[in-house]
Amino acid sequence: MFQCWNQYKRGKRKRQDIQLFERNLEDNIFALYDDLTTLKYQHGSYHHFYVTDPKQRHISKASVRDRLVHQVVYNAIFKIFDKKFIFHSLSSRPGKGTHLGVKQLSQMIGKISANGKLPCYALKMDIKRFFDSVNHQILKILIQKSIQEEKTLSIINSIIDSFKVSIGASGEVGIPLGNITSQLFANLYLHELDEFIKHKLREQYYLRYCDDFIILSRDRSHLTSLIALIQEFLKKNLQLELHPKKVVIRKLTQGIDFVGYVLFAKYILLRNKTKQRMKKRLKEAFEFFLIGKIDAKAMDQRLQSYLGILSHANQHTFTQVIKNAYWVRNDTVN
Repeated sequence: MFQCWNQYKRGKRKRQDIQLFERNLEDNIFALYDDLTTLKYQHGSYHHFYVTDPKQRHISKASVRDRLVHQVVYNAIFKIFDKKFIFHSLSSRPGKGTHLGVKQLSQMIGKISANGKLPCYALKMDIKRFFDSVNHQILKILIQKSIQEEKTLSIINSIIDSFKVSIGASGEVGIPLGNITSQLFANLYLHELDEFIKHKLREQYYLRYCDDFIILSRDRSHLTSLIALIQEFLKKNLQLELHPKKVVIRKLTQGIDFVGYVLFAKYILLRNKTKQRMKKRLKEAFEFFLIGKIDAKAMDQRLQSYLGILSHANQHTFTQVIKNAYWVRNDTVN
């Protein structure tokens, strides 16, 4: 558990709640260990707040004690589930992520369209209020298929039961944005969808990032026929719904929008909204630097992060705009 603590607190050392827990670290960890091993552990309540990144999201934050339990559970069960997931499940997995997703989608586009010589369409879908809609009972059944150890299940169930958005005819629903376990539970829940699309529908060109997923085909009518089948599967097996405004079929020549990028046959662009947000945040970072809220190192880290994002797109001109804006502001200060 001490190893899990060191892993959990990485990058959070200055937070007051972390420092408070660490003042009596050994006592706190041994008491928590005793509660876990004797099945006396009960998950506490959450602190709720909103973040905008870029859209507003409701975040539920557990206590440090409970977040340490989340880390312990995550470390214990991650490999059990991760090895089951399909290669093109891209969210919250080591070695995956948005940049690999863009690369893989670009490779799929090149293959199915013969580098733009053949027609290609993309069916892009999103699940309506996914985290708020995860059914607790279904999630527990999926977990129990791979884990039977009583104490482990008891702790996992305590985490699941600690949060709910509502109680419907089918039981409690909702898992919190903010728990490291929620990321794993989300992938496990939607692995059922992955299996359905890959093995039942036999779709070769499919990938998913959290609840945002894409299927490619040379036949638009084929993609249209898949929508009802996927909708039926989600409702019947996972009690989820497609977002009606986010089911879109686009032709490759129009650009395929995915995780902040727009992909074409031979090049990749950054979404316009992403570019505008990038310029706005760099300006805000510079203003924070001027009033002493962040130092030059943090300012440069922000720039390097954005340049890393741009390196995955064909955006030479915009990259120069960002660099020039940074250098001009730096020269103004110096």
